Amino acid sequence: MPDSTTYRKALAERSSYVENVLIHRLVAGLAGELWRRDPALPLNIFNSEVDDAGFDLVLGCGDRMRYIQVKQVHQKGTASKFSVRLEFTRLPGSCVVVVVYSETDLSVDHYLFFGGAADQPMPDVAGEKASVSPIKRGEDGKKKVRQHYRDVPRRKFAGPLDTGELLDALFGTAA
Repeated sequence: MPDSTTYRKALAERSSYVENVLIHRLVAGLAGELWRRDPALPLNIFNSEVDDAGFDLVLGCGDRMRYIQVKQVHQKGTASKFSVRLEFTRLPGSCVVVVVYSETDLSVDHYLFFGGAADQPMPDVAGEKASVSPIKRGEDGKKKVRQHYRDVPRRKFAGPLDTGELLDALFGTAA
């Protein structure tokens, strides 16, 4: 079995792959939980082709739609904040779901949730600190501030949530 250094290196090098696996696990878990509760109630699933609107996934259940930005952190990860696009936060049904997972097998441990009711935008984050680009630097060599993004502290997220609790946070107990 590989050591933790090998896993961390693979997580960094294959982040798109890991994100796709985790999104599939998220959707499968929610669909399975909804099926368990009511097999006649469908979960409508739409993928975002272009990630410039701030969301990765749109889920619908009944008359409720959720625009979801998916973030990820492994169980030993220490992320204290998550960057969110301001325009996205104003969209009714917008929310952020953080998938907390095992680095050894990419299994979901739990979820974190930041958002409001399905028909409301997420809580206002305009007063939070502007995000700093993890990659881009200005001419002075300093990391660029991303004026249209805000860092939402991890402490503002609900959780840890299991799949059923996340389904309730997304669509209410009617789901």
